Amino acid sequence: MRRTLTTLALIAALAFPALADDSTVLYSVSLQDLQTLLTEEGYDVTSTGDEGEVSIRAVDTDGTGLVFNLIGTACEVEGNDGCLGIHMQVRYDAYGDESLQRINDANLMWPATSAWFSELGVDDTGPTVGITRYVILDRGITIGNIKENLLNLLAISVQAADYIWQAGIYAAE
Repeated sequence: MRRTLTTLALIAALAFPALADDSTVLYSVSLQDLQTLLTEEGYDVTSTGDEGEVSIRAVDTDGTGLVFNLIGTACEVEGNDGCLGIHMQVRYDAYGDESLQRINDANLMWPATSAWFSELGVDDTGPTVGITRYVILDRGITIGNIKENLLNLLAISVQAADYIWQAGIYAAE
């Protein structure tokens, strides 16, 4: 029985390897890397592979409650095992209360991210407003820096959405 439990624990540890400490430098990421990073940080992974082989949809359950996507990019580059970029996205359904002027203003107010509008949406389901951040891993980036980029995206997305839809501190009086 003890051997069985030890074997199962070892298999579980190998299935989701820890990413080491935040100072570890990554030169590319795999789906497994992104899953491990998100679960170690306490995010709920809700799906994988919806937007390509290296893509994850997750929820920030402890903070903002935002649903966000991490999408690996530049994944088919010769000489690399993983993806050389991460496209981080928060998407909102658009219902007509937003203006292109306010979306453009959000780009100027929060230059660390990009705000955009798509009339058809990412998956042709309807109008979408997105707040995105793109992280390039060429020549390496620490795990801690990837985490900080995600935290920045989530924080800015809430502020930008409040501005775009005139809610919170941006509510019309």
